[in-house]
Amino acid sequence: MASADTDPPDLGYKQGNLRHVVTTATCFAFLLSTVSVALRLWARKITNTGLFLDDYLILASLFFLYGISVAGIVLLYNGLGTHIIYVPPEQLVIYLKTLSSGAFLYPACIACVKLSMLALYKRIFSRGPMVALANAVAAIVFLWVYGVCLVAAFTCIPFRKMWDPTIPGGCINLAQFYYGLQIPNIATDAVIIVMPMKMVADLHISKIRKMVLSGIFALGILTLIFDIIRLVTLIELSKAGDDITYNQVSSSVWTCIEPAVGITAACLINMRPLVTHYISERAWWSRLQPKLLSSSWNSIDK
Repeated sequence: MASADTDPPDLGYKQGNLRHVVTTATCFAFLLSTVSVALRLWARKITNTGLFLDDYLILASLFFLYGISVAGIVLLYNGLGTHIIYVPPEQLVIYLKTLSSGAFLYPACIACVKLSMLALYKRIFSRGPMVALANAVAAIVFLWVYGVCLVAAFTCIPFRKMWDPTIPGGCINLAQFYYGLQIPNIATDAVIIVMPMKMVADLHISKIRKMVLSGIFALGILTLIFDIIRLVTLIELSKAGDDITYNQVSSSVWTCIEPAVGITAACLINMRPLVTHYISERAWWSRLQPKLLSSSWNSIDK
């Protein structure tokens, strides 16, 4: 492999910088999601309650995110951030094989986050309309993840053609696949964010409590923003040419960060016991607590 000192200037070869970006994003996503889930489980211990379905689903999403992180590390050691002309053929094969796993790990991770939120809604808003809507959205999420994984399994026919372009066969249009992957993802996230707002507005509580509750549920807007950013990077990747190992950096970064932020947003909603347990004895919090806490929050804890 050529050294950075001998790289042609027109390639703008800066392997170290790009590898640093991916490494930082992977570590950030790993730590953020792990700490968030750990604090969520700690909150369960404080309230002396067992784990609920939404907790198990968020643990599943963390497992899939770890898979994404491991895949990212394998990609780093096999060419990610390096111009493809500098990647040995045997490493490129490993790179492309590993890359294909992301088409299954990412939607599985995202689906578990969505289903965790929907299970939480069903638990704390037990009215008929919310339960029915949560079930309907969950069905859409199941169909989405099944469809994405099915299409991913037939991205190339035969599947081996993904890493061996010399064999006969064909592959799907990646831009169309990315649209089919991300647009339903964005749409379901938007619905999940909006779903509890009507229920919160109907609660017989003060405006301050409503604002706090709405703000907590609206934390998912960050995930929605990152959904859109990831779609843009994927579309740009599909048009960027054959230098996939170099051009893949942006989409790899957002593939790590987006689900990590989603996991964190889902966990923050469940962390109130940590606040009440460790800060409630302080005078300033004791004065604010009656204004901020509501019976709906108690349903989250129990």
